[in-house]
Amino acid sequence: MTHTEYALIVKKEILEHAGYGTPGVHYHVGDTITVDESTFRNLQSGAIVERFTLEGVVKFSKHDFENEVEYTEVTIEKGTRKLGQRNRL
Repeated sequence: MTHTEYALIVKKEILEHAGYGTPGVHYHVGDTITVDESTFRNLQSGAIVERFTLEGVVKFSKHDFENEVEYTEVTIEKGTRKLGQRNRL
């Protein structure tokens, strides 16, 4: 199984909308947001991503981040091995 994570760097402030008159800043310029592969593909296609918080919702698109993105890919393998114990009768 292979898992990929993408580190997006914020290039303009991302606000949290909580239903109050003034939205609060949730992510500042230079902050890093880590997303999974499906969220990254949604951003690439131009979708607006919503993340729910305790106070409201944070919405962002690909235009809120730097164009160059770092990623980490991890492959996980699962198997069975023997310790090499001898059977005693």
